[in-house]
Amino acid sequence: MRLDISPRTLQTLRDTGRLAFTRLQRKFYYKPGDVEKLMVYVGIRRKEKEVRERRKNGNL
Repeated sequence: MRLDISPRTLQTLRDTGRLAFTRLQRKFYYKPGDVEKLMVYVGIRRKEKEVRERRKNGNL
């Protein structure tokens, strides 16, 4: 599964506890269910941002 987010964003998600992980040696592993929950959250946030921008621009 490809997330299409930067390594720094992944680090921030790990550091803040928003994305659970397991580290073996130098690799990070994520449970698919945790990633799916995160992607749903990110999708909702993006849609909310789009709505705010449309309202601001008078397109809604």
